Amino acid sequence: VDLNIEKIVQLSPLMDETSGLASHGDFIYTINDSGNSNSLHKLSKDGEILNSILIRNSENIDWESLAQDEEFLYIADTGNNFNLRNTFIIYRVAWNELDELEAEAELIQFSYGDHSPGNMTGHNFDAEAIAINGEEIWLFSKNRGDRNTKLYRFPKIPGVYQTNPSQSLSVDSLVTGADIDPNTGNLLLTSTRLSGSDRVNIIWLIPTNNEGVDWGKSQSIIISPADQWESILWDSLSNEVILTHENNVQGYAGLGRFSVNDFVQ
Repeated sequence: VDLNIEKIVQLSPLMDETSGLASHGDFIYTINDSGNSNSLHKLSKDGEILNSILIRNSENIDWESLAQDEEFLYIADTGNNFNLRNTFIIYRVAWNELDELEAEAELIQFSYGDHSPGNMTGHNFDAEAIAINGEEIWLFSKNRGDRNTKLYRFPKIPGVYQTNPSQSLSVDSLVTGADIDPNTGNLLLTSTRLSGSDRVNIIWLIPTNNEGVDWGKSQSIIISPADQWESILWDSLSNEVILTHENNVQGYAGLGRFSVNDFVQ
């Protein structure tokens, strides 16, 4: 049985390529991916756009994910569709900077220690999903080659890092979003795969521990309606999950939700 995503709202065309979600206080934040401005969009909980915040010292080469902790928002410029990059930036912005219409970011730069150049359409060095787990950033790759996802872990403080995969998870699909509940450590992933000409969207619920992802205890469910679901946000207070999809199958970008209680059988 598919899990039906309840529609919250059709998003403004300003967010047609929404690719990340975060929240702080009474607000939701999203970004657009490559080809768009280096701005963060601030929304009400019902999806109304309130303002756009320019991240001054940044460039949107291919912004693909947002993550958060109590002090900071993290913007992941980690898209790498054709494997033309191996230097990536995660912009860290203090929440109190985001009360204004412009903000300054700190830089977390990284490269893949296992990177292999070339193979533009079947490589394993794209990423659209980061989450914060304790003192670390956890990045989940979008592997076009073997359709697994690799977990890379590195510090969430500004610096320059080379990171190697700590795990490979057999999702048999392309991971597009991630979030971790800081209270339980449980991980949510969104992923997609094609079945014939149809798009299949999957949500994964997986425990984590200090060693990493406890893949043996993973659960998954197909969600509907099928679309280009790009981002996921876990509100641990309400146990509600919010997602966005790009302007694709349904003809508009949208914000939806489901309850984790509906997922867990």
